[in-house]
Amino acid sequence: MRTVALVTLSALALAQPTMAHAEAVRWKCDYTSMASPERVVAVKFSLEFVADAITKKAVIMGNNGMSDVAVVGGKQGITFQETLGSGAVQTTTIANNGSSVHSRHTMMGGDLVPSQYYGTCK
Repeated sequence: MRTVALVTLSALALAQPTMAHAEAVRWKCDYTSMASPERVVAVKFSLEFVADAITKKAVIMGNNGMSDVAVVGGKQGITFQETLGSGAVQTTTIANNGSSVHSRHTMMGGDLVPSQYYGTCK
């Protein structure tokens, strides 16, 4: 299913339709563990990504609402990058088999607060 979504996104991006219309591909990601410099813990955390194959634009939908993300696609998966106002970047990579890592490079009050989440996407 996930490979089909990636192949579909790639195929749609290459198509040259006579009438442009949006073709969205969605990924629902569930994360069950999180690593920080202090520890590794069990979590229940979800994100959703929606990419438009025609415009090649994408958004992330999570606890803090919706934000634009950059998309980097490849043969083995897809990566979404969200640039924050602080200058930090949050990155989510989804492999074709559905495994996923969401990395947060958060800055709060001048301190770096890194974390990494592990899970799967459909």
